Amino acid sequence: MKKFIFIFILPFLLSDCYDYNGLNDLAIISGIAIDYEEDEFGVTFEVISTKKEGETSGSSNTYYVTSKGNSLVYAFTSAANKMDKVPYFEHVEVVVFSSEVAKNHLEDVVDYLIRAERLRNEFYAVIGEDSAHDLITASTENAPIVSNFLVQLLEFNNETYNSSYYTPFTKTLNSMLSEGEDAMLPVFKVDDDKNIELDGLGVFQDFKLVSIFNNDEASILNLLHNFKVSSIHFQTSCEDGGTVTIAVYKGKTSIEPNKKNTLVKASLQARISESTCNYNFKEVESYLELESEFTKIIEEEMDRVLKKLQQVESNALNIGKSYYNKYREKDFYLWTKQDFVYDLDLQINKKGLTFEVET
Repeated sequence: MKKFIFIFILPFLLSDCYDYNGLNDLAIISGIAIDYEEDEFGVTFEVISTKKEGETSGSSNTYYVTSKGNSLVYAFTSAANKMDKVPYFEHVEVVVFSSEVAKNHLEDVVDYLIRAERLRNEFYAVIGEDSAHDLITASTENAPIVSNFLVQLLEFNNETYNSSYYTPFTKTLNSMLSEGEDAMLPVFKVDDDKNIELDGLGVFQDFKLVSIFNNDEASILNLLHNFKVSSIHFQTSCEDGGTVTIAVYKGKTSIEPNKKNTLVKASLQARISESTCNYNFKEVESYLELESEFTKIIEEEMDRVLKKLQQVESNALNIGKSYYNKYREKDFYLWTKQDFVYDLDLQINKKGLTFEVET
């Protein structure tokens, strides 16, 4: 049973004269990182300072304020007490949860965040593969403001490779609070050269991170979830040693749990991205053969991802809620014990067909 959280207004570190402070009196917080270690919460603010006297109009500076506390209230308050300007939270773009927070402390963190009066819930929540602090402070010349960089990376990936999940925290929160639904959050890591990389998609059961799907698996999750699809690639080999790669650029998928099994239906459109095989693409039969082959491949990929969801009993694809909507029975996890049945209609774009012209 989900725990319902009641939202109250709680003064959030700011004085009553907050709305009357000038820009130069504000410390604009763009990102927040939340860690948990040794029975304490750690909070890091990414702060964009305003222009100081003597600076040019184009100059700016980003710095970090970090503090700890045995509760989030004390951690946030302690961080605010280290600042010489009024902390301004209304433009927070990203809140980063460490993997430890996502696994074991997210319910308390979410409860605090939605009570915060000055923190709007339109930010994007993400998971730092290890330390949230290390991710939010991984500023480089190419990513001078990490929170902004994370949002841009999510948006770019959503328009290209479709392994990210680019949705405001309000939608994530709704999934956490609704029976038969669970949340998904993008996962980032920082490599040895301080480069920030999208590293998959975390899925939850209630308020606990239960598994991380790699980028390829995340693309399949988004396809199954009817999240925006523009380019999801699949590849097969041929007898001459070459390969054919297609890109699914449009799809509509439904997952329909029944009493005995779970039906996965999809209508997919794809184009050939690359081919080093000896297929004759002047012949319709070549496309029909590839459609049959890739239908099997896509079914196998979907089945692998869905069975991984079954193992961790996550309703990240809202399958439990779909069962309830159909039968009005609160058996949200019946599908985790069922087989999947597939009904896929794959059409490969044949606009590239070329024909010899008689002269």
